[in-house]
Amino acid sequence: MSGTTGMIRTPTADVVRSGHTGAGYYYWQDNGNGVLVFGAAKDIEVSTAAPWNNGTSQAWTVNAKWNVSQETLLTPAIAVGCEDVDGRNRRSVYGVVSKALPYGFRVHVGTGTGRFEGMFGAVEKVLNPTSLKKQGSGFPVTSLIVEMDGKKMNYGIRMRLARGLRLDGGWLGQDEKMYLGLTFTQ
Repeated sequence: MSGTTGMIRTPTADVVRSGHTGAGYYYWQDNGNGVLVFGAAKDIEVSTAAPWNNGTSQAWTVNAKWNVSQETLLTPAIAVGCEDVDGRNRRSVYGVVSKALPYGFRVHVGTGTGRFEGMFGAVEKVLNPTSLKKQGSGFPVTSLIVEMDGKKMNYGIRMRLARGLRLDGGWLGQDEKMYLGLTFTQ
């Protein structure tokens, strides 16, 4: 939701590939975020978020993330990043590790300053579409997400509708509101 590649409100060690771009919009009760992300170089992404609240635009933020180490079979991916680089709202620096586990699970754990004060983390479970319906049925690959953003739990579902097109929805525990988002990455 902040523009940085991640789960719901927390970043992951993933970055957009060099030369690729993404755009999206997230909405939750009288709030919204337009987001853009760009793979600026190998293992580096730059993103921005333009939030609004009750019909008024807020100060937009610029974010940067560097994937220090790619994930391997035995080691996690590691990334460091900064949200709100220029400090317009609340500069937050963080480090995060991400690792795939058996049975379609993936975990993300990090710590940081500002918005990420203390620990944050998420567990993602990718559902195999062939286990839900017959193969070739067109049911999208879907992930279930449970996240602790450092303050409260958030819950979400992420559906890959088409190549690069993703629909997100869920419950923001901190705001006690439902959210919906649509992103496209190419």
